[in-house]
Amino acid sequence: MNVGFIGLGNMGNPMAASLLRAGHALRVHDLDEEKAANLLEAGAEWASSPRETASGADAVLTSLPGPAVVETVVLGENGVFEGLARGTVFIDTSTGEPELVRRIAREGAARGIDVLDAPISGGVFGARDATLTVFVGGPQEVFDRYEPLLRGVGETVVRMGETGSGVATKLVNNLMMFINFIGACEGMAIGARAGIDPRELIDAIRPSMGQSRMMERCLTRFLDDQSLYSAVDLGVKDMHLGVELGRSLDVPLEIAPMVEDLLRRYQDRGNAQADLLEYIGDYLKRAGVDPAG
Repeated sequence: MNVGFIGLGNMGNPMAASLLRAGHALRVHDLDEEKAANLLEAGAEWASSPRETASGADAVLTSLPGPAVVETVVLGENGVFEGLARGTVFIDTSTGEPELVRRIAREGAARGIDVLDAPISGGVFGARDATLTVFVGGPQEVFDRYEPLLRGVGETVVRMGETGSGVATKLVNNLMMFINFIGACEGMAIGARAGIDPRELIDAIRPSMGQSRMMERCLTRFLDDQSLYSAVDLGVKDMHLGVELGRSLDVPLEIAPMVEDLLRRYQDRGNAQADLLEYIGDYLKRAGVDPAG
């Protein structure tokens, strides 16, 4: 399949590489051409614009930092929809807004272009190994047609419902994830202040009801002085989108807005591009715990 891929950041680049390994002909675009170097060396073709990326493609995928960027790249001048032909598909893997996805789908339908929202979960490591979970929203027949393509980047590909349901699922996932992250940080601090070794605490909780993937992945990697490759500003953005979705649906939110506020305050202290794991060290210091043990 001839595939275009736009957005070659921490997630997009390894996803594009997976599509190359799966045997697809790939054309790529990013604001920073240097981010495509490894892909071009592996056989991908460079495109100078979203429109050029889409020209001649059977499918175009995007992995972009937020809804405003997606809207510009797809619907804007020299955008994806100016290049895609009838009978093709646009697939957005970004974390965005359900209503924007539905608007893009309506515009796509008017042009004879199918649209799927297919945000992903699993982090940089899942992207590198093509073991991501892909939450898909869109018509069943379109999902069936392009599920094999999505399996080039994801081990688990699940249709959640109609257009927008994939994005909504991703926002719920991330909202729960960051609530869990803050809980794991606070639990680690309490344990340390109570004299419990952090690694022994994690080992004890692992088979218990308090176990979580965020505890396992974040706390363990923090203790091993590793990175999560996920910036704080993206976490704030995702929490905000999740909170706004909940409010738009008249859901009484209590914990989620507090978590958004905690992350936003950390971001506003000059930590927008900090790795999310750096929040743990900052929090432990405020709790009177030596992050170095």
